[in-house]
Amino acid sequence: MLDRLIRLPFTLTEEERRELRMLTLSENISRGKLFARIIIGIESALAVIDLAASIAKLHDSFHFSFYFMMYVFMVGLNVAFLLAATAYERDAKLMEGSYRLYEKLFTIYAYTFVVWGTAVTLSDQRLYGAVMAFVINLVGISVIFYFNNKMVLRLYTVSGGLLYIGLPFFQPSSNVLIGHYINLTLFLFFTWMASRILYVNFCSNYYNRILLGTSHRKLEEQIIRNEKVHLELARANGELQRLSLIDALTEIPNRRAFDQQMQRLLNQSEEPFSLVAILMIDIDYFKPFNDNYGHAEGDRIIKEVAQAIHAEMVGERQFAARLGGEEFVAAAFDTGVDGAMELSERIRARVQRLAVPHEYSGVSTCLTVSIGAAAGEAANPEEIARLMERADKGLYLAKTSGRNRVSGASST
Repeated sequence: MLDRLIRLPFTLTEEERRELRMLTLSENISRGKLFARIIIGIESALAVIDLAASIAKLHDSFHFSFYFMMYVFMVGLNVAFLLAATAYERDAKLMEGSYRLYEKLFTIYAYTFVVWGTAVTLSDQRLYGAVMAFVINLVGISVIFYFNNKMVLRLYTVSGGLLYIGLPFFQPSSNVLIGHYINLTLFLFFTWMASRILYVNFCSNYYNRILLGTSHRKLEEQIIRNEKVHLELARANGELQRLSLIDALTEIPNRRAFDQQMQRLLNQSEEPFSLVAILMIDIDYFKPFNDNYGHAEGDRIIKEVAQAIHAEMVGERQFAARLGGEEFVAAAFDTGVDGAMELSERIRARVQRLAVPHEYSGVSTCLTVSIGAAAGEAANPEEIARLMERADKGLYLAKTSGRNRVSGASST
């Protein structure tokens, strides 16, 4: 038990010890403000009583004496404490030098306070032999303020040592003197225990806050790590989802994305049927191009054609996708037959303007496409599939009619 009072039951880092010292100083100053006001009130009252009794000559012990000066001194000491406490609280950002200064001032205050009690107690021995002033001062400063073991032992050594040494010079009775020594020794021990219990509890509360703060920080760090993992997983899932809907070569939507977008727009429609145009697009004479110019060049022109088709799409209600190989599909909502033919022609002309040389084409010296278009009302995927079949027939007609042209399904 005593070992826990002598040494703190935990270990602090250098930074934590410094923070504890600053916290202890702040707490002592805060608690000491009320204590100082109480002392000022008591000592002022005693000074007034002593002064009034001296004037009235009530007793020989009451005159402008040592006691009156001691009362006034104690009032001045605590007024100085309050002024220093006000300056300390005004210093919002306490620098290291200022903190050390206030700590020294508080130490001087504590020593002066207990030595004052010793001086008054020695003087009391000639009047009525009591040690009450010493006891009250030491109890007050031990339970009001927080002191580490080194500081409290120094305070007790200075004040108690002066009292022990001075008592024989002021107390003529050897019996009373022996009683004082025994009682004061026991009193100092139990007061030290009370001071240590308070200080250890104060430090333990500080340490527990550190542990709690550390646990919170670790929990927050773990939460942040988990959130990062979740975000990374979400991004990865999003990227996988995106990749599953994007054609790897052309970087435009694939057939799955086309079907999903089609279903989404059908579901969003407020009308029972949506007017939809479907375009089926095929690169003319792609196999001879691929065989003669090479697969790398074939991949390049598939990408260029895909981007050309994609560039003609306006808004989210028009979109294109690669079906596979050199085949593409495009859809345009709110677009009839005439609009489908116009859009198809714009795509055909844009691809031709790419001016990609194609010496093995049977219709042109540069790369071209054939397009089949169909338009009609649709309310579900089955009706969209029928529109795609009609557009595919239009594509077949365009290819059998000479290629590099647009043909509507109605031409079949």
